[in-house]
This record gives sequence, C-alpha cells and structure tokens, in this order.
Amino acid sequence: MTRTEEFSSKVRRIQDEIDMIRGNGTSNGIVMTVSPTGRIVGLEIPPHAYDLSPRVLADHIANAHASAYADADERARNIRAELAEDPRSVASCPRPKTR
Repeated sequence: MTRTEEFSSKVRRIQDEIDMIRGNGTSNGIVMTVSPTGRIVGLEIPPHAYDLSPRVLADHIANAHASAYADADERARNIRAELAEDPRSVASCPRPKTR
C-alpha cells in the first residue's frame, strides 16, 4: 500500500469513527443524544417535565441539546486530533509567518 493509500485509509477510518459518535446532554432530567452534526437521535422527556410551562420545557430541551452537541463536538475533536498530528496532513504543516 502506498503512503497516499495509507493516509486515505486513515482518513476514511477517522471519518467512520466520527460518524459513529453520539453526544449526550441533560437538563432537568431531559436526556438528549445527538450526532456530531447536532442532529437529534434520541430524546427522553420524563413525566415531570410535562408539568413545566412550554417556554421552560423548551429552554430545558435547548440546554440538553447544547450540552449534547458540545459533548459530541469534543469527542469528534479528539478523534480529528489524530489526523491533524499526522505529518501527511495539511493541518499538521506549520503555518506561514505573517508580517
């Protein structure tokens, strides 16, 4: 396998790992699960949450989403770091100095 093929394989593997990530967040018992892009893949609303006003419930859902997305993003960032550290990656090349 050539170096280019090895690097392409590594990129595909890392992207597959990122695609499998699920971030989790909670707010007032509401549990949200999202993909790395923020797409909601799971939502659990406990019975007590239905006693909240619509605005408060919406705020808790939004907070759970923000928390879940931050979790997924952090996990993806950790995986992408492996690629950024690879000397074959553009991300690992030193930036040109600016004046």
